[in-house]
Amino acid sequence: MMFKNALDITKLYLKTTYSQRGVLISQLIMPLVFIFLIGQAIGGFGPGGSSSTNVTWTLAVANEDAGDLGARLVETLEADPTLEILEVTADGMAATVENEEAEAGLLIPASFSDELQAGNGLALDFYSDPENVQFVQPVEQAVLGAMSQLTGSVSSAAISRNVAAELGLFELGVDEDDYFETAVTTAQTKWQEPPVTIQVNEDEVVVDSNNIIPQGMNQSSPGMMAMFATFGMVGGAAVLIQERQSGTLRRLLVMPINKASILVGKLLGIMLAGVLQMSLLIGVSALAFGVPWGNSPTALVLMVLTFALAITSLSMMMAALTKTLAQANALGTVIVLSISALGGAWWPLDIVPGWMQTVGRLSPMSWAMDGFQDIITRGLGVTAVLPEIGVLLAFAAVFLFVGVWRFQYE
Repeated sequence: MMFKNALDITKLYLKTTYSQRGVLISQLIMPLVFIFLIGQAIGGFGPGGSSSTNVTWTLAVANEDAGDLGARLVETLEADPTLEILEVTADGMAATVENEEAEAGLLIPASFSDELQAGNGLALDFYSDPENVQFVQPVEQAVLGAMSQLTGSVSSAAISRNVAAELGLFELGVDEDDYFETAVTTAQTKWQEPPVTIQVNEDEVVVDSNNIIPQGMNQSSPGMMAMFATFGMVGGAAVLIQERQSGTLRRLLVMPINKASILVGKLLGIMLAGVLQMSLLIGVSALAFGVPWGNSPTALVLMVLTFALAITSLSMMMAALTKTLAQANALGTVIVLSISALGGAWWPLDIVPGWMQTVGRLSPMSWAMDGFQDIITRGLGVTAVLPEIGVLLAFAAVFLFVGVWRFQYE
């Protein structure tokens, strides 16, 4: 009987909520507009507004090397999935970078092969715009990685050539230059097929991807979804206060319905409204904006449910600690905007100062965004989001305890 009464109150709450004309605008249309606009704005972390899962950087390369190693370096750079190589002349290098046709430029000098084979120190000319440091750094790291790979291959080939010389192979008619070229090719092949592989499990990826910064729609979609869902669920506190002021709760108490049924019904209605809103936003953002909501539906469902529970509990605590509808509305706006900004819903917490990241941990939004980004950006599963789920459940327990303890029906 208690459960049936609670369900009846839940149905009434949902019916009342979704019978209002402005609900479609506030819970679906506005969030989608913000997702698109903010996604386009913060897509600037990558060229062309690309998201964190498919960022590519254009590198202009002028290869003046008279030997073969310059071409090998270009091939290594072309094999990097994060780079798009644009072949230019040395004279046009500076103009290409200045015209923003490429994030950076690399000039391979004519003596590149000779100096590298001789083991001499070599400095490559790297062109970049000092105002676009965030674009240049990943390109520079990719060039350094390719250069390190080629240098290692040449060093291995040189050692192999020295051993062959000691064994007298070259005196037997083996061409030394051909031997060296073959040794370099073999070393580079080993780079492409390393003996150590990365094991990918069904539930989690064993790759340290914590340094990936979400961008574009991958950031704005979960961020705006969480913020607007929080607005909707926190608005449930105003409904409880309005019913308390109008005497609706007092009239319910004289009916054969106990207090637990009333609270469970109201809170379940608030939570289900939030879950429904988030589900719609996830579906529409996936179809309209191509947001990759991960490979683990189970992890995503668990994150949505626990986040909705935590914010519903926050709504309950607000209804208990505020006296008037005006107080609830004002406090709700301040709280939602604060925890959204500090919790990483507006921008990735990775780009803010350390003190903001520390303060942000006091917000359930921060833990929710971590969980959503584990799923979207890092492609992880249930195991990875269990810590975030645990923290959100702890927030829910504290908020709910304070709310039930201090809540008044009159």
